[in-house]
Amino acid sequence: MSVLLDLLEKSGISATQAFMLALFLPFLIPFFYFLYRAPRSTARPQLRHIPAYAALKKLLSRAAETGQAVHVSIGTASIAGARTADTTAGLYALEFLADRAATSGIPPLVTVTDPTTLPAALDQLRRAYERQGYPDEYRFDQARFIAPPVNGSAVPYAAGVMDVLNHEPVAANVMLGAFGDEFLLMTEPAAQRAAYQIGGTSELSVLPFAQLTMTEPLLGEEIYAAGAYLLQRVGHYTSLVAQDIVRLALVLLVLVVVALRALGIL
Repeated sequence: MSVLLDLLEKSGISATQAFMLALFLPFLIPFFYFLYRAPRSTARPQLRHIPAYAALKKLLSRAAETGQAVHVSIGTASIAGARTADTTAGLYALEFLADRAATSGIPPLVTVTDPTTLPAALDQLRRAYERQGYPDEYRFDQARFIAPPVNGSAVPYAAGVMDVLNHEPVAANVMLGAFGDEFLLMTEPAAQRAAYQIGGTSELSVLPFAQLTMTEPLLGEEIYAAGAYLLQRVGHYTSLVAQDIVRLALVLLVLVVVALRALGIL
C-alpha cells in the first residue's frame, strides 16, 4: 500500500483522483461490452418516464406559438473541470433544442459564464443549422458570454441572466448543468413572469431550489441521462446501462462489507 501511495504522490495524482479513476475503470467494462453488442441487438433499454424530458421535447411548440425564444443556460462550470459531466448534460439539451429551433425559425437564446463553454455552445448551434440545411440562418449572437466568475462566485452571471429574463421576450427558461446558490436568482424573474421552466443540477444544496422553482425539475443524476432521453444515441443508452450495473455492484459491495463486519470477519 505504501508503494502505491508513493507512486501516486510522484505521479501528481491526488487520492481523490485515484479513487475516481478506480471507479471509472470498472465502468468501462460493461460500457464497451454493451456498445459492442448494441449493433447486433434490436432491443433498447426501457427508460422510465421523466416528465422534464417529455416537456422539453414539446418546448419548441410552446415557443413557436408565442413567437418567443427559449433561454438556455448550460451551467456555470467549464468543459474541462470537475463538473464537466454537468456541463455536457447542458450541451446535450442545447443540441436537442437547437436542432428543432433551426427548423422553427425561433433560435434559442444561450447564456454562458465560462469562456470555455462559449465556443462549445456556438458549435452546437452552428452544427444544428447545418444538419437541418439552414447554415445561413445561424448567427453568432445566439450565444452570449455574460460575465466570468468573480472569486469563484457566479453571481455576476446570475445578475446578467436576470436582466435577460426581465427584458427579453422569453417563453421558457431551461437550466441544465452545474449551478450554485445563484440558481435561485436566475429562476426568480422567469417565475415572476410565469414562464415555463425546466432544469436541474447535481449539486445537493441546489436541489431544493430546483424543486421549488422549476415547472419540471431534474434532480441529481437525472441530468446525466439527457443524452439518452433527448438524443437517443447508442452510446448514451449503453452509458446508462453501465451506470446501473456499476451502481448495483457498489450497493452489493457495501452490503457484503457490512455483513462481513457484522459477522466479525472484517
